[in-house]
Amino acid sequence: MKFCTHCGKELLDEAVICPGCGCAVSGKSAAAPKSNESLLDTLAQRLNTNAIIWLVIGVLQIIGGIFWNWFLLVVGVLNIISSINDMKYSKTLHQNHSGIVEKFEPLTGPIITLIYNLVFGGVIGAVGSVYYLLAIRSFVLENRQQFAQMDTPDL
Repeated sequence: MKFCTHCGKELLDEAVICPGCGCAVSGKSAAAPKSNESLLDTLAQRLNTNAIIWLVIGVLQIIGGIFWNWFLLVVGVLNIISSINDMKYSKTLHQNHSGIVEKFEPLTGPIITLIYNLVFGGVIGAVGSVYYLLAIRSFVLENRQQFAQMDTPDL
């Protein structure tokens, strides 16, 4: 069995163009697409890791704000709120998995978070943004087709 490396659709062995996405089929094939539960489990785990990162960063920034600069207090609180939101979302992901691609596709929020953490929170704040962009957002976009199909009810 051969699968498209772009969209994950099953291909005939002799296919040169994917009928699902129209992309040229390379000599190598992708592994079979992951199950929806597996994708949701991986995303939930990465969101929990992201929440822990933001919680640690937020606590460190609050401590820094107490001793050095009150701006760090504000940034720390924002990062703890972000941590709590990620934890809540990861817990409800399996029950309500609609709109995943739409939630993680935009870059505006992560870029703003990266900027205010760099400006007010220092380099430590960039760690959470980099993890989000590399481990969560890129994972969702790499599996865009499957996450988008979760939105479509079976007919």
